[in-house]
Amino acid sequence: MNQLDHAYAVCKGVARRAAKNFYYGFLVLPSDKRNALCAVYAFMRHADDIADDPSLDPQAKRERLDAWLGSANAVFSGQPTDDPVLMALADAQQRFKIPPQLFEKLVQGTKMDLDIPAGGAAPMVLCDTFDDLKEYCYYVASVVGLVCIRVFG
Repeated sequence: MNQLDHAYAVCKGVARRAAKNFYYGFLVLPSDKRNALCAVYAFMRHADDIADDPSLDPQAKRERLDAWLGSANAVFSGQPTDDPVLMALADAQQRFKIPPQLFEKLVQGTKMDLDIPAGGAAPMVLCDTFDDLKEYCYYVASVVGLVCIRVFG
C-alpha cells in the first residue's frame, strides 16, 4: 500500500467510526468519489473535534482551527505533509478541483459555533435575524453541498 492509499484508508476509518450514517451512503459511490468524501469528512471531523474540545477556551479553539486550515492551505499549495488526512484531502482537492476557499468557509462555519453569549455557559450561535440564520446555514450546510457538487460532478 502506498502512502496515498494509506492516507485514504485513515480517512475511511474516521468516516466509518464517526459518520456512521454518512459512511454507508459513501459506500455506493465509485472509489475515487468515496475516497474524496471520506477525506473531506475527516478534515471537517477534526475541525469539529477542535471546536468541541471542552479543555480549550474559545480563543485557543480559534487558534487551532486557524492552524488546521493553514496546514491544509500549505498542502494545497504543494507543501509536503505527513498528516494522512491532509494528504488525502489535498489529493481530493486537486483531483476534483475543489476551490480551497470552500474549505476556508467550512472552517469559518465551525468557528461560528464558538460564540458564547454574555453570561452563557455553553457555546451557541446567535441568530437574531433570518439573515443571520441564512448566513450560518450557508457556512455549515450549503458549503458542504458545494464541495459535494465538485466531487459528484
